[in-house]
Amino acid sequence: MPASTISRYCSLFRGRAHDIRNLFKFNGQRACGVAKPFSVAAALSYNARVGFVLKMPGDKVRDRIFVVIFVLLSVASTIPIWLIRILPMQDIWQHLALVDVIHNYWAPGSIYPDYFILPDSPKPNLFYYYFTHLIAFVTPSLEFANKVVLTIYVLAFPASYLFLLRSFGRSKWLALFSFPFVFNAMFYLGFVSFALAMPMLFAGLGAYRRFLAIDDVRRAIGPGIAAAVMLVWMYFTHAHVFLMAGMLFGTLWLLHVRGLRDSVFRIAPFAPSMTFFVPWFWVYFIENTPSSSGMPFGSADDFFGPKYYSSSQILSNFFNYIGNYFRRQSDDTVFVLMILLVLVLLIVRRAPEIPADQKRRLKFFDLEILTLVLGASVLILPHHIQAQAVVSLRHILPAFMFFVAWPIFTRSSGRLVALVMAGAVALSIAGIVVVSSGFIRFQREVAGYAEMFDKAAGGRRLLKIANNQDSRVVNAGALWHIHHLYGVLKGGVSDMQFAERPHNPIQYKPGMIPPIMGRDFTSNPAWRYYDYILVRKEDSSNITNNIDSLELIAENKGWSLFAAISHPKPRPFDAEPVANGRRKLINDKDVSGFSNQLKKPPEVKPNEGFIRNPIIFMADPGNGSGTVGASSDGFMRKRSGPGGGRDGGSGTGGSNLR
Repeated sequence: MPASTISRYCSLFRGRAHDIRNLFKFNGQRACGVAKPFSVAAALSYNARVGFVLKMPGDKVRDRIFVVIFVLLSVASTIPIWLIRILPMQDIWQHLALVDVIHNYWAPGSIYPDYFILPDSPKPNLFYYYFTHLIAFVTPSLEFANKVVLTIYVLAFPASYLFLLRSFGRSKWLALFSFPFVFNAMFYLGFVSFALAMPMLFAGLGAYRRFLAIDDVRRAIGPGIAAAVMLVWMYFTHAHVFLMAGMLFGTLWLLHVRGLRDSVFRIAPFAPSMTFFVPWFWVYFIENTPSSSGMPFGSADDFFGPKYYSSSQILSNFFNYIGNYFRRQSDDTVFVLMILLVLVLLIVRRAPEIPADQKRRLKFFDLEILTLVLGASVLILPHHIQAQAVVSLRHILPAFMFFVAWPIFTRSSGRLVALVMAGAVALSIAGIVVVSSGFIRFQREVAGYAEMFDKAAGGRRLLKIANNQDSRVVNAGALWHIHHLYGVLKGGVSDMQFAERPHNPIQYKPGMIPPIMGRDFTSNPAWRYYDYILVRKEDSSNITNNIDSLELIAENKGWSLFAAISHPKPRPFDAEPVANGRRKLINDKDVSGFSNQLKKPPEVKPNEGFIRNPIIFMADPGNGSGTVGASSDGFMRKRSGPGGGRDGGSGTGGSNLR
């Protein structure tokens, strides 16, 4: 700001210290010689690095208006979460089923200890699972707890973006552009841990920016600790976001550090998170240790099995990784109009104010550089790797949000900016209406879906058959994983493929992976592993040849739930486990000897303590023998053999349910 301008305002308010105190806020100092003086050059430097805030007499009113609008939009954005029961999100239901594994692992009669291994050491991606698990203790159900977590995300996304803007010296009014992108691609794809880590990324990046901008070491400690905490939090929420944060933090560090001593001090916030990350990275990436089911990340020699898309594919799918939620065009229209408003602000954008004696000028464009770094990473880094789908494509969303923060405007363009912000508020409201309407239409599409499982017993195994998993309402695979509601509601097991991934903290026990059925249901005998078959009605022809072995127990307008009349096939005694669908036994259709094992199991006498259908007696080499039965609460209970077992007494433990 020119010295003449400061002098003019000082003359205007001379003798009115309480007004001058509100006129300029600069690093805890006051202007015009009332308190600690500062030079114009210092003011300009601070403006470029953290933000010099000019307070005018009407600013208090505008601040209050902003707070009211921001709070109302934040609260309104949570409405869609609570409108319906089954949210149109792709992966969320399998994640929630794994939360149920944690939540009911030690529940009486739970089958989860027979199938899954809980983490025994600090690992990434733990936060969503355990946070939702803990909230479920004080809420009516896991579904309710999941909505509480998603509500926290919805509130945190714009709030953390506001903090990011202020940390980079941008106008708080730009935060209004964040509301239409709360229900973004990471949300509707059900990448819940990644979505939860996004606000942490914004907050952590803002804290680290402040840490770098403050020259006083004592005053820099607070933001430095905040940045360190956010890095640790990101690591335990989603390892990918943590790695992306490391790339962005490192870029800021290169732009802002001054000298060797300052470099060492400014890199200190990385230390706590690296104590967790380095051992994990060494074990799973350098040593290529696989998950308990045998799936590794891949070899570093071949860059972990990368897959790249062409530039045309990236461009054609650009909007899909930002917010292309519904099949109707209304959300597309909101996006296009928001882009136009941002472009209007870029027209009146002013360049950052750089002191004449400043040699390192790139740091004054650090937010723009971070945007370019993320954009370049989309092209350079793999789009998929062997054990992780959608890698660098996830960077499109944060890169876009950084781009929205580019405008820097002055008071001379106040009227135009006010009109643009009014448009942003209107589009934010429109976006909430569009999402709410889409959610209600999806609720009609899946009406009665969860209620079908009321007819099923708990603690069993469920298979979904659906060649066409597309929704008529949303673009993403909203129907891909909702059958895992059976696990959430009934404590059963389905094809939880996430538990096979090395980055997932919850793992299958070796050999306990349920078989994955292909499209040819009629010729693959592995379906008899399951107790229930959930079939989409338009694909019902797939079960025609096996209909005599199925009994319809529930249906809605789109789905049919069958119970297998013949008891699910046990794991063969003399062959590889049928439970592992990737083994030679199933993949090569080597089904010799199966016919003898499809016989109905012997009846179990009532005095043996079994309530529901008898479960096959199985030997468990190495653990002795025992039986597995169904309890009155619907869970599969593990019964110890003679002499006791896991539940007490002496002797060997009972068998595992296969």
